[in-house]
Amino acid sequence: MSRAISAELFKLRTTRTSWAVTLGSVALVLIISLVAALTADFSNSDDPPGPNLMQIAGLVQIFALVLGILSVATEFRHGTITPSLLAVPDRARLIVAKFVTALVAGALLGLVAAGLCAAIVLPLLSARDIATEADTGEVIELIVGNTAACALYAAIGVGLGALIRNQVGAIIGALGWIFLIEPLLTLIPGFEDAIARWFPTGAANAVAGTATNADALAQIPAGLLLLAYAALFVAAGLYVLRGRDVSA
Repeated sequence: MSRAISAELFKLRTTRTSWAVTLGSVALVLIISLVAALTADFSNSDDPPGPNLMQIAGLVQIFALVLGILSVATEFRHGTITPSLLAVPDRARLIVAKFVTALVAGALLGLVAAGLCAAIVLPLLSARDIATEADTGEVIELIVGNTAACALYAAIGVGLGALIRNQVGAIIGALGWIFLIEPLLTLIPGFEDAIARWFPTGAANAVAGTATNADALAQIPAGLLLLAYAALFVAAGLYVLRGRDVSA
């Protein structure tokens, strides 16, 4: 198993698309954090400036999901799934290796983004004589939360990539659910609280510490729920992959 994980980590760090997604997402967070910290006006807001702007780091969660999808779907697109399975004939081992690799990569992406966001936002707000209203514990909680949310989103992406092996289809489906389906479901009376509490996006927000709904789960239960989603998608993807001719 360790060799399979090492091979997946090698693929991840030597693939241009992975680097493009990673560096692009971090650059996006850096630019938005810098602009927001330099120009944001909190005079008419009751939100604490520091934690409010640190939520910008949550943008990388979507990119972590895409990274997880690409780790599987790209293999089908370019036909490298066949040599991968020749090297690791047990399909369960291969998917588990990708699952573990996605957790590590997603966690690193979330940690770097949140850490850099904090390093930009908090000093710049202080330099503008704006009280950050963020104690050390709260900053750590936001960083850890974003790290965990990104890791679990990347793991969900692995399951989606195995379940829907078409790269474009898997990404569009995932983004469509997050930005279209879930928001539309909140329009159903009485459904908004359920989505904020039990659906993947609501759970991810709760894990990251950015949930605004009072009925959202606490950070640890939300993390366990998101982990269950990741396990469910990976199990479904593995089930489909086992019954599929990878050369088709």
